[in-house]
Amino acid sequence: MRRIRAIDGDLFRPRGQVRKEIDLARAAPGEVIRILGQRLSEERRRRIDGVVASRTRRLAAVVEGVHDPHNTAAVIRTADAYGLQEVHVIEGEKRFLSSRKVTQGAHKWVDIAVWSSVEPFFERMREQGRRVLVSDMEGAIDVRELEIDRPTALVFGNEADGISVRMRAAADGAFKIPMHGFVESFNVSVAAAITLSTLRADGRGDLSPPEAAVLRARFYLRAVRAGYDIVMLERERQAASERSNQ
Repeated sequence: MRRIRAIDGDLFRPRGQVRKEIDLARAAPGEVIRILGQRLSEERRRRIDGVVASRTRRLAAVVEGVHDPHNTAAVIRTADAYGLQEVHVIEGEKRFLSSRKVTQGAHKWVDIAVWSSVEPFFERMREQGRRVLVSDMEGAIDVRELEIDRPTALVFGNEADGISVRMRAAADGAFKIPMHGFVESFNVSVAAAITLSTLRADGRGDLSPPEAAVLRARFYLRAVRAGYDIVMLERERQAASERSNQ
């Protein structure tokens, strides 16, 4: 397990390297894909293409104040499996711990933002025009009837207390997962899995062509060892060749 320092809205990865990769992918996605595509097998390229085609930013998963790191890691893994590109972690009183053993590498492919409290998280959601819905057994909307017709963040609370008072007060609504037994709640990772399975059954992506190209380039940079260095070296070689031909 690894301890993550909460930096509001920052990515859960070494900031320097991932920032360089993101900047490069945004600046020259076609170049990254051309250079690194030669170092990936056809099967690996097809797999990445399939994942990108199924990726969504319309839906984001959020975990609030979860104490067990395995639960948070399981939500990250589930989000990746159902095509979500964004997971938000609101720490609350305890710092976020993520078990890489449980994520099974999913943290490499999903954008994870860590927040120190509810307020900065909501500020970002409002800036993005996102609706925020919390998972609550008393929620007014059955998850099976939930329409994702606008960007939405789905919040799952901690194992002991569920959704916090501040989160509940600021949220735009609540949804419930129907239950037919004696138990009164699901484990947070189970609740997330049921919700995402219900809402993402078709696996349809919604990225625009430019967004898809940037994400594909980012995945290439993640998939090829020292991918960033390889691209930068090739760019330097091309620039030197152009200068010598002038």
